[in-house]
Amino acid sequence: MPSSSILLVGADAAEAQSIAATLTGAGYAVTVQADPDEAFRSAAEHQVVLLDEIAGSRSATDLCREIRGTPALASIPVLCIARSDEVEERIGFLEAGADDVVGRPFDPLELEARVEALILRFQRSRDLTPVPTAIGATGGERRRLVVVFSPKGGTGVTTIATNLGMASALRKPDSTVIVDLALQFGQVATHLDLPPGQTLADVVRDEQALSEPELLRTYTSRHDAGLHVLQAPGTPELASLVTGRHVERILRTLPGTFETIVVDAGSVIDERTLAALDMAELVVFATYAEIAALKSLHSVLDYLSETGSVSAKSMFVLNDMFAKEILKPRDVEGALGTRITAQLPYDPFLYLKAVNEGVPVISGAPRSAPAEAFTKLATEVFGGEKAPSAEATPVHEERKGGLLSGLLRR
Repeated sequence: MPSSSILLVGADAAEAQSIAATLTGAGYAVTVQADPDEAFRSAAEHQVVLLDEIAGSRSATDLCREIRGTPALASIPVLCIARSDEVEERIGFLEAGADDVVGRPFDPLELEARVEALILRFQRSRDLTPVPTAIGATGGERRRLVVVFSPKGGTGVTTIATNLGMASALRKPDSTVIVDLALQFGQVATHLDLPPGQTLADVVRDEQALSEPELLRTYTSRHDAGLHVLQAPGTPELASLVTGRHVERILRTLPGTFETIVVDAGSVIDERTLAALDMAELVVFATYAEIAALKSLHSVLDYLSETGSVSAKSMFVLNDMFAKEILKPRDVEGALGTRITAQLPYDPFLYLKAVNEGVPVISGAPRSAPAEAFTKLATEVFGGEKAPSAEATPVHEERKGGLLSGLLRR
């Protein structure tokens, strides 16, 4: 039996049958309907609605708008076929709420690929992204263990983790810890301008600290804002001392002394990362609009879906790292088969300045668009009220020289 049912709405019987034959050959069950009223009534019975030209007083754009304006049909993707490849017509469909548009002439393989992408995108949205807000929306406890990860280096994992950690610390100092699980070359301490301290390699040598919260807390480095960090090992060879079992024990012990744990899981899938992903209450996946980054994340999502590690606890952040958009957010969602929860706006200066000075954007430039995006993301991640303004919390007055002075100290 075909895995998905498609409702094809079109007045031209010959054209509709040609399209139906293509999709039926790909394994879909296709129902052809010429009457827009009947199509609207039966749309909920299908996994995809494919709109072609229709006859009568209503246009395909009108029917698309009507479907998208019906809450009961919100989970059904709508793909529209434009009469040509003219930009105006395609924009009209998108403004009416279409999830994708293909213009004539089109290759049957392209149509098949777009249908498949929509099904994956909406299916993964239902399976992965609906994570209820913990405070305020449901009245439950805020999330305590959040893991930030990307299979592609350079997507902003550490930037996201440090800004989330800082946002949490600004709400309640000394209640949040960041665990730098990018074990070989972790840079959380650099992003916060913290001097070298005890690391995870030191923790795993202390059997007692692995099970006693207050003793484990003594291994953290404290930032002036009240944010604590369990630093990554100082050299790559020390990273091998930390095992998946160690990670499990550390993440089970930390809640005894910290209310919130943020894990920078880096960009490598191994037993340590899998342990953190499995234990997380929320996984924040970072990516940017580049084919290689999207392919690697798509592969990881498929792998984790098979192992059950991410279940229904994932959130996706798109980092706009390029001045000009080549791939649109809609393209990114189609490639990943899921919805993007948040976007970090492009900025040619602030992110680089934040790393070089060791001052997270959310506290170093609190009125900037990136800081606003991080604040909004923190509310999505942790729930509850917006973090207090860092302008009223001068946590960096004693720090001079940023990264360069830090290197000299080291």
